Amino acid sequence: MLHVLPHRGGGAETYIDVLAAIGGFEHDRIALSAGRSPASAAASLPLRWPRVAHAARRADLVHAHGDVAAALALPLLAARPSVATTHGLHFLRRAAGPWRSLAERALRAVVRATARTLCTSQAERDELAALVGPQLARRLAVVHNGVELAPPPDAAERAAIRAELALADGDVAALFLGELHERKAPLVAVAAARAAAQAGAPVVLLVAGDGPQAAALRAQAGPAVRALGFRADPTRLLAAADVFVLPSTREGLSFALLEAMAAGLALVVSDGAGNPEAVGDAGVVVPAGDSAALAAALERLARDGDERRRLGAAARERARTHFSRARMLDGVAAAYAAALP
Repeated sequence: MLHVLPHRGGGAETYIDVLAAIGGFEHDRIALSAGRSPASAAASLPLRWPRVAHAARRADLVHAHGDVAAALALPLLAARPSVATTHGLHFLRRAAGPWRSLAERALRAVVRATARTLCTSQAERDELAALVGPQLARRLAVVHNGVELAPPPDAAERAAIRAELALADGDVAALFLGELHERKAPLVAVAAARAAAQAGAPVVLLVAGDGPQAAALRAQAGPAVRALGFRADPTRLLAAADVFVLPSTREGLSFALLEAMAAGLALVVSDGAGNPEAVGDAGVVVPAGDSAALAAALERLARDGDERRRLGAAARERARTHFSRARMLDGVAAAYAAALP
């Protein structure tokens, strides 16, 4: 099995880590680009392509991750048994004008070339089905990302982690966990947390991650906002938090959000694609980009512990029933079986 990534890092890597549990495959991965930027891709792709093509020829099955990687790897997908996962259709959703037309043509070709194109949300599947038409839409399948339920931390463990983070007993910790990128909208979360704190709510926003907006975020850090940088211990941060915040403009189906659900945190998310489908009625959904609405939700939850606990229990149950790791693995395994002769 060869997994083709646009670049290293990101949610697709987590996805592939999970797929290692599917028996009967040796999972290798390779990146088309040496970095995330278009300039890096343009410079490195021609140099890396021969190695990618050689690896694909040796593979029994090629699995492309993301609409850009699938489009670039189209000759490899057409030549071998293959599947693709859309992971949020990020290029298609942000493209306009000629780039939009190019993305649409490429995705039609990807769906035609692969035995199955896996969508991590129903929203992606509906968007792609409208693009490719009813005949090709039969090759689309929704396979939600999946997580394991986290055991609840005991009181002593939670208290110790909160002490490390300099959280007082009365602080309500809201956690943003992810890349500090414009589409994730970490600065919207910062503005909301500061507004809620100024209104008297005991909100402290913990921001864990790195990315292009890291410097802007650090400049706004203060009593209500803690910039933690990249952290390799997300499970500990989830144990310390009370609320999970994800104000992104678009997602596939965020693993960080699902992990927060599995940990039993109250959720406040934007209505960006993917988020409402994940939380259902187990969280608070606000308009994307509306820091005032996000601030109001944070203020309300900070003052209402019973509501936080109710939403957290509902989120954990939704993770158990809708987004289990077993369901994810079964769905992807079925796609692999359809692709292989």
